[in-house]
This record gives sequence, C-alpha cells and structure tokens, in this order.
Amino acid sequence: MTSYLRDTARSLGLTAADKHAAESVLGREHRLTRAVSYQHTLALQSTVAGLAALSGGAGLLLDFGVATLLVVVGTVVAMSFVVAWAVTRRVTRERAQDLIAAGDDSVVVSVLARERRRLTSRKERERLASSLEALYRDALRWYEILPRFRPPQGVLQLRHTGPEVEGLTQALRRDRVRVQGVALTARFLSDGYASPLYGNELEPLREELNRIRYLLETSETAVDAPVAERVAA
Repeated sequence: MTSYLRDTARSLGLTAADKHAAESVLGREHRLTRAVSYQHTLALQSTVAGLAALSGGAGLLLDFGVATLLVVVGTVVAMSFVVAWAVTRRVTRERAQDLIAAGDDSVVVSVLARERRRLTSRKERERLASSLEALYRDALRWYEILPRFRPPQGVLQLRHTGPEVEGLTQALRRDRVRVQGVALTARFLSDGYASPLYGNELEPLREELNRIRYLLETSETAVDAPVAERVAA
C-alpha cells in the first residue's frame, strides 16, 4: 500500500523524484525536464490552495467571520492550479511520447517508463485504434457530416488509405508490439498540423501509416513484459 501511494504521488508530480531524475539524465533545459518541473510546481501549488479551501471549510463550521471568503478564494485558486496542472501533465505526456517515438531506448527514467507501460496497455492501444477507425469512417461519409462537425480537412484523405488504416489498427491490437510504433500513432493522431494526418496530402499520409505499422511490427516485444527502469539518483 505504501509503495502504491508513493508511486501515485510521484506520477502526480507531488514529489520531486521525477524532476531530479530527468535533470540528471536529460539536463535542466530539456523539454521533458521542464515539463516535469512545471508539473511538480503546479501539483504543490494545487495542494496548498486546496488545503486553504479546506481550512476555510473548517472555519465555517467554527463560525469564523472570514471563513466564507477563504473558502471562495481558496476554491477558485485551487481550481485554477488544477486546470494548469492538467494541461502541464498532458504536455509532459506528449514530451515523453516524443522521446519514445524517436526510438532512443537508452534514455530511461521513471516518467518515460510509466508512459511506455501506458502506451503498450491494451486499453490505450485499443483507444488509439478506435480513434483512427472513427476518423476513417468520417472520411468515408465526409459529405454526410455537417461542415461544422467535420474533422480538419486533411482527414478526408484517409478515405483513400483503407488497406493502410486496416493494417495499422490490426497491428495495434496484436499481442506483441514495439512501443515506438504506439507512441508514433499517438503523435500521429494528436500532433495537429505537424502530423501528415492533417496535412491534406495523400502520399505523405500513406507513407506515414505504413512507416508506423512497420515500426509496430519490427523488433516486437510482448506488451505485458516489464519495462526496465533506470532512475537517476
């Protein structure tokens, strides 16, 4: 139980362990290090503001005159910090995915190990496969969708890549995958106009789908295999 709570606190950024490890391995100026550092700072600020709101709640029970103001201010500030923390947590995840997608397995710190485990989980791979299939279906029925509800224009090109989409989604659902390919799929779907998915050009889109599938199937590892973790002191 103690180990679970410690790991949870670390993953939420409540401890400085991930920050120190990233600084040791990647350096302070690396994008992932900065994201982890911001997440840690915002996690602490959210906690302090939440405790202030709880203190105000206790003051209400004791009928302190300023308790209501303390509760309101503390709650607003805590919510602001939580929203900022959630955004930073997403950025941290994206920066970790960038490193994994680059295929550099020599960089292994706890934040990367956790993201590798998440990416290779069946739940996450199914989510990615289903998201790609949903976009493909949208491309096929593009002119049946009201313009304001359509995905970005580039998604329309998916209608010409049926075999590639099917091959990629099948690869994602296999028992053995390469985590680099899963990370590339995640970035492919969420990297905005930097991704060939939204570039409105067919050949780069087709090439990327084939490349990701190849990397999913190359040097395969069991999805449930433990990920080696080297944590810097």
